[in-house]
Amino acid sequence: MLARLLPFLRPHARLMAAAVACTIGAAVMDVFALTLLVPFLNALFGEKALAGETALNRLLDLLIGNLLVDGNPMASLQRVIIVILGAVTAKSVLSWLAGNFGATLQESVTRDLRNTTYAHLQRLPLGWFSRVKTGQILARVMQDTQQTKQVITELVTRSLLSATTVIVTIAAMVATSWSLTLLALVVAPLLIAALQPLLRKLRKGFRRTGDQQGELTAVVQESVSGIRLVKSFGGEAYEEGRFREASDRLARGLARVARTTYLAQPLTETIGTMIAVAVLWVGARQVLVGKSLSGADLIAFLILVMRMLQPLKQLSQVPTTAQQSLAAAERLFEILDEPTETARDRGTIAPARFAESLAFEGVGFAYPARPDDPEGEPRGVLRDVSLVARPGEVVALVGPSGAGKTTLVDLIPRFHEPTAGRITLDGVDTRDIRLDALRALVGIVSQDTVLFNDTVRANLAYGAGDRYTPAQIEAAARAANAHQFIAELPQGYDTVLGERGTRLSGGQRQRLAIARALLVDPPILILDEATSALDTESERLVQEAIDRLLADRTVFVIAHRLSTIVHADQILVLDRGAVVERGTHAELLARGGTYARLHALQFRETEVGV
Repeated sequence: MLARLLPFLRPHARLMAAAVACTIGAAVMDVFALTLLVPFLNALFGEKALAGETALNRLLDLLIGNLLVDGNPMASLQRVIIVILGAVTAKSVLSWLAGNFGATLQESVTRDLRNTTYAHLQRLPLGWFSRVKTGQILARVMQDTQQTKQVITELVTRSLLSATTVIVTIAAMVATSWSLTLLALVVAPLLIAALQPLLRKLRKGFRRTGDQQGELTAVVQESVSGIRLVKSFGGEAYEEGRFREASDRLARGLARVARTTYLAQPLTETIGTMIAVAVLWVGARQVLVGKSLSGADLIAFLILVMRMLQPLKQLSQVPTTAQQSLAAAERLFEILDEPTETARDRGTIAPARFAESLAFEGVGFAYPARPDDPEGEPRGVLRDVSLVARPGEVVALVGPSGAGKTTLVDLIPRFHEPTAGRITLDGVDTRDIRLDALRALVGIVSQDTVLFNDTVRANLAYGAGDRYTPAQIEAAARAANAHQFIAELPQGYDTVLGERGTRLSGGQRQRLAIARALLVDPPILILDEATSALDTESERLVQEAIDRLLADRTVFVIAHRLSTIVHADQILVLDRGAVVERGTHAELLARGGTYARLHALQFRETEVGV
């Protein structure tokens, strides 16, 4: 997993090098300041400042020997103190710089990871979003990217500082007494062996709590987006119960992980203290019995050992603290490993053209089997659908809910790929047309109008940047009967609509969607008619806008009200994924089949309503 994160570090190599250099410099200055205790203590005890023939004394003699004054302990003490202050100051400055560079590095890497994940999400096929909960997606983009940066924090800042401190400290310890150093270093393999079972358990625990966090986010997202339904059906208590259950699962999972995490510190401290006591005992014998060490050397060695315990403990806990980040990274890479639409796209033809016909030739479609389906069978939606639509024709699709109408039109812009047969555009299989070129020919006005928390102008010219002039945007709005209510908004076309355009009525939102489609001016239009829920005046304005939108286009209409498709060139009646009837309005009424029964039923309902 760490190897997969490295590509996100490479663009920031200079920043990382600066952080590493400052970190190493701070660690060296820290240990150097501690080793200066040897000449300080010797001078304090009235001995030669660098007494003894240890490698450490020889190195110190090379570095500061010229500053020491034999026979004048006070002068030596003063100069050693000045050097200690200088080393500590240098260490503090370098630590501050390393922290700054490290923080910038980790936030830059987190930003890149977050941006990459979001960009990848935008290019995943539509079917993926139907399988994954919105809350899980939000948790991965926002929370998992934030948690993943802890790996960078641990490796590049704190862990690097700790590792450098340990290495330099060990070098100073070896220079003082290699036998005592070997005894002290027994702690490392003991800590590693003791922590391995914890690490495996923690990775699983953090992965599980990440999923539980996503479920909790999903509950919040669903209840907030459906708050009108919750209140209208008195579902507040039910939603509280759902949230409480998900929250309890998360709390129990986090508590289990915390109990495991807290085992690491007692283990490291107990083992470290045992080693320190052993070093103290053996070192005292070397001073008092063997006379191989001076008292100052032993004291300095013990201080170095105690100084090493903290960074060594931090290093031993890196695998523990990194498990949450690695679990979050695994969840992120599950998204990044999903092939995008671009990766799946085999099309090479661009730009696309539509001059003769759009044809379905024995098209079938089935959704992949659900992971929880024990049979593992695909879920069939469409079976052997054939039709031909020519420029300027209106093709209406009718049938009961679940008949496959929306799935059929979703195949045109290749939101899904046919699992049988093919769809052709002027005789060319649409799978041979590049995806962006194909979708440039198709406009969609759906029943659920999507508006973003942006200005009216940005919503109308969505995704087009500066391609359209203000005059073109206004002309499209006028054609959609939207200009008048837009002009009455507080800032006109620059008014921010709010989330999902909730400040507008249903008819106003629908007219904005029509204006958006008019602005793009696609030769093929998919229209999910949505006038049935509007009041009479709004329906009249929307229907006028729709009539303008239909002009000179090939239109696929998913019809909810049969009275709106009387003049369609062909009407297809779908039932259970198959076309059971086709023809014009008059032909289907004369046939007396499914369409005629649906029409009669709606006519009677209209009469009763009147």
